[in-house]
Amino acid sequence: MRKHRFARNFAVAGIANVGILLFLIMIGFVDMGAEDYAYASYETAFMIIDTFVRATFIIFAGTLLSKLVISEYKNKTMNVMFTYPIQRHKIIAAKLIIVFVFTFVMIVVSDLLMGSLLFIANQFYSFIPGSLTNQDTLGFLLKYGISSLSAASMALIPLFFGMRKHSVTTTMISSILLVLIVCSGFSGSGGSIHSLIVIPLTLGAVGIWIASMSMVRLETKDVN
Repeated sequence: MRKHRFARNFAVAGIANVGILLFLIMIGFVDMGAEDYAYASYETAFMIIDTFVRATFIIFAGTLLSKLVISEYKNKTMNVMFTYPIQRHKIIAAKLIIVFVFTFVMIVVSDLLMGSLLFIANQFYSFIPGSLTNQDTLGFLLKYGISSLSAASMALIPLFFGMRKHSVTTTMISSILLVLIVCSGFSGSGGSIHSLIVIPLTLGAVGIWIASMSMVRLETKDVN
């Protein structure tokens, strides 16, 4: 983490959160008075927040994978790391754990931050009808806890494509395509593809499987 000056990523994540907040404010003003108003209910509002947050940090994870793994292979510095008296799969596991934990924490923190700001703003301007009960709050926390775990897991999927030819570009493009798939189809009533719990859980399992397989490949093909 010191080698890649990882602390800077938290500053970039903060800037990303400011961008998400501005975008959410813009949606509120532009969509005001529309028949399918984006903030027609707390459920829809929190779904919008979670969708934008997941999209942002899945792409962010692709950037981290490119920096911590793909670029290391491309520049041959990974071979130097493999000369250390540490098992190879532990080295790659450490990198992937960093990406997974960072992505999960940032999604959770951003969801809570944006949701809290939305709730506070609604206390002053009352642009969201209805009220938020304690039961609703617990339901949202549970739902988006699972959502954050699955998003952090599926964010590892681009590793599979990037490792084909150790391409940073391929890794980033696959991250963007993944976002277009799992965050598409949003509507006030129907939600997004990610709202179908089977899909994110399946993609999350695929991400974990890809991470596991990448460690198995270390001992043979990728090194050679």
